[in-house]
Amino acid sequence: MIVPVAAQRSWPRHAACAQAAAPTARFGSTAISSSRATSRGRPGGVGMALAFTACLVAAAPAAGLTVEDCVRLALARSPAVRAALADARGAAALVRSARAAYWPSLAAKGDYGVSKGFDRAVTNGGQTDALVSLGATLLDGGLRDARLAAAQASLRSATAKEVQQRADVVFAVRAAYFQAVAAEAALAIQDDDIRMLRAYVALLERQEARGIVPHNDVLRAELAVQAAETARRASAADSQTARDALAILAGVDVRAGTLEEPDVRFVPPSGEAVEGAPVIVDARATAETAHREVDAIRSERRSQLRLTADGGALGVRPGPTFRDNGGGQFLLGLTLPLFDGGVIAARIGAAEATALGTDSRLEEARQTLQIALARVEADARHAEADVAAGRRTAPIASEQFQLMRARYLGGGNVRLLEVLDALSVYADARLSVPRSLLAYRTAVAAEGQALGEVP
Repeated sequence: MIVPVAAQRSWPRHAACAQAAAPTARFGSTAISSSRATSRGRPGGVGMALAFTACLVAAAPAAGLTVEDCVRLALARSPAVRAALADARGAAALVRSARAAYWPSLAAKGDYGVSKGFDRAVTNGGQTDALVSLGATLLDGGLRDARLAAAQASLRSATAKEVQQRADVVFAVRAAYFQAVAAEAALAIQDDDIRMLRAYVALLERQEARGIVPHNDVLRAELAVQAAETARRASAADSQTARDALAILAGVDVRAGTLEEPDVRFVPPSGEAVEGAPVIVDARATAETAHREVDAIRSERRSQLRLTADGGALGVRPGPTFRDNGGGQFLLGLTLPLFDGGVIAARIGAAEATALGTDSRLEEARQTLQIALARVEADARHAEADVAAGRRTAPIASEQFQLMRARYLGGGNVRLLEVLDALSVYADARLSVPRSLLAYRTAVAAEGQALGEVP
């Protein structure tokens, strides 16, 4: 199990409470100044109020951001999430439309017209009607059931895509956050190494002035300083890039804030988690939609029974129509397809082929997800072992460097190149820990993305 190691120095947050008279209280890496009374004649309550204020200011975590904070802010403003949510709402509206097809329809209609010069046996001289029509489908061969099932499957697909989109945003935020934390840890280590190298250069310069070491040793040490500073600039660029990405995703300025060390754990996925992954749910829903489309087309071969009923007034002139010609009628219609030249059969064949393709894509999605999860688990185990190895190696490399430097400065049979090599090994051993932690945390985040885990 990996226990994260803080990448930055930490100061007590409540130091101002313990020393209320101190002019400055430290929080993270930011100095917070508190005013104090300059007049000894002021009442003691003022000093206590200032001390209490300093305590609150020192304890306020205004500059700290956790990965959960960044994820929450990014999800709230992500345009991709909003688009996926709109698609899900559209799919839900289609489900409501499919359910409404089971209800009878009710409509009101009215017409008024006058005909002149035509044969009255054909035109009646015009028409006046005001009717209320009721229509209901009694039998449809399973068409409405198939369309409702297809709409519900489409809703599940849209919901799964929304969850996956959220998981993608979470992964992007976590990856940037973990990169920034790792870069900050590397910067702290590299700053310490540069400080040691510069002190070593100063020592060599003093020894050169005394004629103990040649000038070439000083030059080699200065080259080591330049190489370390080059590596530090790369880490600083990585940190800035990651913080800029966080600022864009989360919508807050995190470029100068303090990022807290995340605590993540890798948990192997269960079979239920794999089957519940959004990519699997989406593929399964897509396959079900295709099968329900086959059922909908097959229903067109079956008979349909529909009832219509009209009530109101129907006549020629408005006055007599509304006074004497009120009534009603109903119609029961049965439709039985007999021959269509093979159109429905061809459509059924095309829909069945599409359904078979979606079934195959479901299996492909399951295999792809399982391969990705296996790779992620291997990466996590590898990184976990690297973290443990780096933590074991760093003290050994430190001791080796100290011994090599002592032998070199003491006139032993050790060359400067060997001392610099020992220092490089020591620095690499220390840097391997945040790098391995980054790989481990990224693997955990990738697992969450694949499984659609959203906090």
